[in-house]
Amino acid sequence: MVATLDRLERLTDLVLVLLHARSPRTLEQIAAAVPGYPASVGARRQAFERDKRILRDEGIPVVAEPIEGPEQYGYRIDPDAFYLPDLDLASDERAALHLAVAGVSLGDPSGRDALAKLGASGVADARPLAQVDAPRALVPLFDAMRSQAEVRFTYHGTSRAVAPASLQFRAGRWYLVGWDRAADDTRTYRVDRIESLRAPGRAGSGVIPEGFAPLAAAMDPWGGGGEAERVQVRVDAVEGPRVVAEVGEHAVRDRSPDGSVLLELGVSSFEVLRSWVLGLLDHAEVVGPPAAREAVASWLKEIAAPRSQAATDGPAGRDEEARPEPRATARAAAVPRSHGGRASARLGRLLAIVSLLAETGEVSIAELARRFDMTSDEVVRELELAACCGIPPYSPDTLLEIVVTGEKVQAFLPTELARPRRLTPAEGLALAAAARTILAVPGADADGALARALEKLETAIGDYRRLVVLIDAPPLLEEVRALAAAGEQAEIVYHSASTDQTTERVVEPLDLVSLDGHWYLDAYCHRAEGVRRFRVDRIRELRPLGTPATPRPEVRSGAGAFVPGPGAQTVTVELDGDARWVADSVPVLGVREGPGSALEVTLAVGGRAWLERLLLQAGPRARVVSPPDLVDAGQDAASRLLRARYGDSIGIDERA
Repeated sequence: MVATLDRLERLTDLVLVLLHARSPRTLEQIAAAVPGYPASVGARRQAFERDKRILRDEGIPVVAEPIEGPEQYGYRIDPDAFYLPDLDLASDERAALHLAVAGVSLGDPSGRDALAKLGASGVADARPLAQVDAPRALVPLFDAMRSQAEVRFTYHGTSRAVAPASLQFRAGRWYLVGWDRAADDTRTYRVDRIESLRAPGRAGSGVIPEGFAPLAAAMDPWGGGGEAERVQVRVDAVEGPRVVAEVGEHAVRDRSPDGSVLLELGVSSFEVLRSWVLGLLDHAEVVGPPAAREAVASWLKEIAAPRSQAATDGPAGRDEEARPEPRATARAAAVPRSHGGRASARLGRLLAIVSLLAETGEVSIAELARRFDMTSDEVVRELELAACCGIPPYSPDTLLEIVVTGEKVQAFLPTELARPRRLTPAEGLALAAAARTILAVPGADADGALARALEKLETAIGDYRRLVVLIDAPPLLEEVRALAAAGEQAEIVYHSASTDQTTERVVEPLDLVSLDGHWYLDAYCHRAEGVRRFRVDRIRELRPLGTPATPRPEVRSGAGAFVPGPGAQTVTVELDGDARWVADSVPVLGVREGPGSALEVTLAVGGRAWLERLLLQAGPRARVVSPPDLVDAGQDAASRLLRARYGDSIGIDERA
């Protein structure tokens, strides 16, 4: 029996035995009570430790307590830590959470798992309203923030010890705001740049100084915390209106007759500002102070040279005006499933099914299959396994009484099993992030059912107010929303980040979606004769034509992020050193090890301007390997900007 026992059966028995233990059980007692553990003491200990990790990853804390005797420690599951307190969610609040999880994609099933624990009726396969990518470090940081535990990690090559205070999503990136021990001051860290994150310290070890308000520390990405330097940036008439809408009118120091604007920004993370400025290509330049201007010129000179060594930080460009499709490969930084893999996922799902059966007493197989995204055969197999689980002596009266008859399932289970289980950190994050994203959408009801549900969930997920989601509201958003709702054709003037060109085109709206903090209009484009995705803040003008859009069910847009459409080039880029962040920050078709410590990533590039932007931000340690006509794209772009914008810094007449 030991050789053929399904691991899920052993895990389920282990949960039931430890949950009903009135006193801590030794490993020897556990092995005697739970079938499936090896006879060898060493192998038994290894198997039990693996099972404990799976239970921990599934949000089931196994408590180790000192006991008398040779084994010294015994184990149990504290019911108060296993079950959620009564959240008293009203029906409209449950429905609001359901819609939030259905409407926000984090690239992970944890939101659905959380709803299953709360007794929701399943999540429909609806097209998400918003997509918010979550880097790998986000879940452990969220868990540390909930327990106020100190975190230690490497950032820009320096070891940091930080008391986490807030996690903020803005401009398409997640940021950790915390109190840096070494700096004795506020610091902001981009989560996808955090390396070597260690296990959080004990609960309460991340003490925040009295009076520190993390939400008041929200700042532009280049703020970073600490003493800020005033940097002046001039943006031309092409990008000026969009940039002013992004940074705010308060940053404008001068407007020129040619339409350009002079901005003054408080900067304590110059690398991030440099990346932002270079992301605007020829449309922006740092004009002062001289040291800042020289620093940008020096960076560009390194890129323009044949090969050199440097470092960078900053967001990669996203390709607009591309055909919306699912990514060929997801970002490597997506939120991971628990370390237990399939066993952990099956255990969590089975416990949720048992909870539902304990509450209802009878459910159809079809309903269980729908709620838990299973086939009917899978439901029956898992329930037959569950019917073999229980507590010693595993007699009929101590097993889970589950009967499958025809198309229905009947259960006669203890009422305590109907109580919802505690949420895992990933599940708590998924619920909070989905709800905060929906509440960040312009026009959302800040006092409605979703906000009330989130407030009630605070006992399960921690202080949700320290999780901040900001989504942009570009000037033409309401006009675009009205156009999409009316299904009306329009003429737009659009500046593409892929090609760095401004064009006029007639579009027929299909969907309006928020991706990584920005709004996009998916529309059938008459000029391209196909579906394209337009970033709303890049739409310069919009003129409704009063003509109904043609129904085109066969050309509905994709649900997730996208790769460039027809005509895109496949480009291979070698990344080394600090430029390796590119592999985790933009959609890639493939990643493989390159020479030495380098990575080679394959990208689908819809326009040379997008590639130039990426190479300028990544710096001299990123270079194109193929195709041959793009090998010098980064060097050429750097040389062009040096001559056009920073000629005085390299002794060149900019008018030449």
